[in-house]
Amino acid sequence: MSLLIFAYRKLDIMRQKSDLNYRMTQLTQKLMDLQQYASNIADGSVSMSDMLNTPGSMFGRQMMYMNYAHNMAVFGAQQQMMMMQPQLSMQVGQMGNPQYQQMYMNWVFRSLYEQQRQQIGKQEQKLLNEQEKQIQAEKAKIETQLKMLDQELESTKQAEDAGVKQMKPEYTA
Repeated sequence: MSLLIFAYRKLDIMRQKSDLNYRMTQLTQKLMDLQQYASNIADGSVSMSDMLNTPGSMFGRQMMYMNYAHNMAVFGAQQQMMMMQPQLSMQVGQMGNPQYQQMYMNWVFRSLYEQQRQQIGKQEQKLLNEQEKQIQAEKAKIETQLKMLDQELESTKQAEDAGVKQMKPEYTA
């Protein structure tokens, strides 16, 4: 009877190990996808090449990031332009040529837009770093669990072997 218990426990340990190994594989893939996504957005913009190299699991997030980053950067740049309007009006008024005035205003807006995009990129990088830490922590926890299961499996096998030896009939002649 006790041999059945050992056999069942070994099967249970192997199932647990299989589940943990599967979870470890999922986490590793998620980590690789996050790292690819992070490298795609690292420069603050997303190129067509970046889009093509985006893992499927991160495509939606990257699309949302692009949309969010653009909209927030435009909004932030507009807000800053409004705050700078009195100072810009004085500077532009001294230029005389309307074409130069418009070029200067476009340059200022573009600069403000890029600053906003960089800030949003830094925020996203911060979120990605936090997610990466969480994944690494979960992987470390799983590795510890796997080591414990390996030890338990070994001791179960030893106990099973000892049980077999006890049950083995001894013949004396």
